[in-house]
Amino acid sequence: MTSNQKSRLDGIQLNAPIGVFDSGSGGLTVLHALRASLPDQNFIYLGDHNRAPYGPKSGPEVYEMTRQGVDFLFNQGCKLAILACNTASAIALRKLQQEWLPKRAPNNRILGVLVPMVETITDRPWIKWEQHPQQNLQGTVGIFATEATVKSKTYLVEIGKRAPMLDVIQQSCPDLVPALESKKDAAIMDALVEGYVSQLVEENNKIPNWIMLGCTHYPLLKNAFEKAAHKIIGNIMGQRVPILCQPSVCADSLKDYVLRHPHLIAPDNRASNEQQNVQHFTSGCPDHVQETTRIFQPENNRSQSSEESWLKAILG
Repeated sequence: MTSNQKSRLDGIQLNAPIGVFDSGSGGLTVLHALRASLPDQNFIYLGDHNRAPYGPKSGPEVYEMTRQGVDFLFNQGCKLAILACNTASAIALRKLQQEWLPKRAPNNRILGVLVPMVETITDRPWIKWEQHPQQNLQGTVGIFATEATVKSKTYLVEIGKRAPMLDVIQQSCPDLVPALESKKDAAIMDALVEGYVSQLVEENNKIPNWIMLGCTHYPLLKNAFEKAAHKIIGNIMGQRVPILCQPSVCADSLKDYVLRHPHLIAPDNRASNEQQNVQHFTSGCPDHVQETTRIFQPENNRSQSSEESWLKAILG
């Protein structure tokens, strides 16, 4: 971002809240990055904890639950909603954008975490990529994600269209999210991650040049993935494998998007605050969610987790 662009963004009144939706708590990793990137922007976070996880659910179920979540955020005054859930982004985003949004709120927008990751990996834009497909990027990218995200093949297809010479291999990790949210100790998490990295390499008989963590819970396990990759892959390649995480990539992408579409965050008729205001909603039990989301706080900010009260959201 240039200095002129930054000054233009700084001049925008960031009062209308941006909605962030996830099936549970993983999207909080994206929310924290967005808050740091846009410190004057108001946010509303909605976690569908009552029906999480989305990974094992069918496509129609994921679509309908995601639609209900976005509808809730729009009713709260959001004009822009971010799907901070890879499963929702892979399965529901396009249909919501093309079929539901034009009728429900044609001037609003829905974005997902999948698009910035594809753009970053392929170095090609999401739209108009056909004009300049990436023909020079070669190698293998290994993607770790939920069962539903892997089965959707969305990353595989979208990366393949933009960078046809790039090989994509995927590994579903069904035990990681439940283990994280049940606060298993580090040794157990390390063993789980190492098992999935080994499985990716052995089943595909390929060594990834890059690793992409395709679930918003997984940034909490970046160190575990780094250790496993160094142990299993590094000894073969003789160097560390770069690991791409979603929060920072998505935050940078959203900041650029907001610059191009300032009307989506312009003040509405609601009362505005000069300081950043963040509301947290859950379809689950607010007290339980508040107690279990401490691990998603940045380490230097965990003392403030008790200040983040959760409100009950009724979906459906």
